[in-house]
Amino acid sequence: MIVRIRKLLSFSNVIACLALFVALGGTVYAAGKINGKQIKRSSLPGNRIKPKTIQPNRLKPQSLTGRQVKADSLTGAQINEKTLTGVSAAALADVQYQATTATLPGEGRLGSVTANCPPDTYVIGGGATLSNDNQASVNSSGPSPLRTGWTATAYSYSWFGSSSTITVTAICVLVEKPRGAVNSVQYQPAG
Repeated sequence: MIVRIRKLLSFSNVIACLALFVALGGTVYAAGKINGKQIKRSSLPGNRIKPKTIQPNRLKPQSLTGRQVKADSLTGAQINEKTLTGVSAAALADVQYQATTATLPGEGRLGSVTANCPPDTYVIGGGATLSNDNQASVNSSGPSPLRTGWTATAYSYSWFGSSSTITVTAICVLVEKPRGAVNSVQYQPAG
């Protein structure tokens, strides 16, 4: 048996085995010693990172955009409402009510009244009330064409000099132009 081993222990076999052990040992050594500082930036593609292994505290704040978030993957629990802009729940703290009261024209005529929002605010709702439902009726009620107020029309039934008043209320909020937006979207009335 010793003779057999000596035949296998030629110089070339010993060097080959030694090279194999060094190569395998180097891989094991490298696997235990490589850290993030030694990896070149942007050198690892996303498919080389194990899913769910990057902790949120390892991400740079404000480094993710909407394009990098899977559609419908966020719920209200993951969103800070104070960071939302535009007509949102965050804007409801700045709701303003604007009301305008006017006397309707008598003798079976149609009158129109608009409650306008303050500058830089837009209407998100509104309505109209009458002082006497027996003498008039609201014909239409809705946002003005550019959403800067609420307009209502009413038809007056009063023939005998008595008058009715209409109060139109606009619910207005401050709407900021989204960052990076070139053109603002304006309301287009139907029809």
